[in-house]
Amino acid sequence: MFDPRRFLILGVMAVLSLPVLAMPLLPLQTVSREENRMLAPPPNWPQDLTAWRHAPRAVDAFLADHFALREPAIWLGARLERRLGVTAPAQAMAVMGEGGQMFLTDGLLRSTGQDVDPERAADYADFVCQVARRLAARQIVFATGLAPSPGTILTDQTPPWARPATTPSDHDLILQGIADCGAPAVDLRPALREAAALDRAYRLYDSHWTPWGALAAYNRMVAAVDQPGWGWAQAELTWGEMRTDDGDLPRMAGMPPAIETLTIHHRTSLPPGTVREELKAYGGPMPAFAVERGASGPTVVIIGDSYTADFFPSLIADRVGRLIWIHMDECGFDWRVIEDEAPDIVMLLPAERNAMCSGQRPAGFG
Repeated sequence: MFDPRRFLILGVMAVLSLPVLAMPLLPLQTVSREENRMLAPPPNWPQDLTAWRHAPRAVDAFLADHFALREPAIWLGARLERRLGVTAPAQAMAVMGEGGQMFLTDGLLRSTGQDVDPERAADYADFVCQVARRLAARQIVFATGLAPSPGTILTDQTPPWARPATTPSDHDLILQGIADCGAPAVDLRPALREAAALDRAYRLYDSHWTPWGALAAYNRMVAAVDQPGWGWAQAELTWGEMRTDDGDLPRMAGMPPAIETLTIHHRTSLPPGTVREELKAYGGPMPAFAVERGASGPTVVIIGDSYTADFFPSLIADRVGRLIWIHMDECGFDWRVIEDEAPDIVMLLPAERNAMCSGQRPAGFG
């Protein structure tokens, strides 16, 4: 008699065998992007009795880490858990590198060139080129760059699974794409590497740069908009130290707060006489705001994220008449900010990990 269960059993056996049978046809992976760790290496042929005893465990670890379709299965599993409301372990959100330096896992492999997506990079570069052309038509001075991630600058301190740093990275592809359309692209990586060689350019327990690192980027960006006089020399600032435990990475890694010492200067907050006003009309993940000092001067718009929101306004406030800051919002920020504010200068500077559009363009771009 015909028994459909036989075909069901054969089908199940085929599905279970497929991941193992397909292993020789796939390239050997060394890093799991979904799990943020190194995968088990191929086992060596045992040379002595001790090695023979450990061989089954080594073979099992290798097969468990390298069966075909493993990475898509983990990806689908993680998305299903989120859909069902299951919270992922906090340890996956931040990791400890060399010398106690912590890193946000989001974008870490991208910063070291292990995760490269030419289409993603090309989409972001196209967005920048469109913005540059529209601003040029309005005769607005424009400069853009990417705030390098800690993993881009502190490559020797990243976890082993995020190494080695390779090129071209998404950062390289984006800058090349912007340069190809003639837009003014600024590579901030040399300035941040130079700053990191002199003092700590990135927070130890936070996902952002320090006041020292932000100053290096700020000076480079104002020079790119033909305003080198807006920069600050180290000797012009009053420096000191502070201890803080407000870093976000220990919490994201499921650890208790950790204390770090920061080198700060007196321009980490807005100078006296300036007024900050929230601009609710433009929306976004972080509220847009304006800073004015009641004096004449150019109007500057900064399109960015938390990397620029905390430090750039206090550094530039004395140099301009009006500053407007707005979140880039994955390239979907409100274009009315340009039409309403009629800026003289625009700086586009998101964090490297946020340089992606997913096909979005500014609201009201037309």
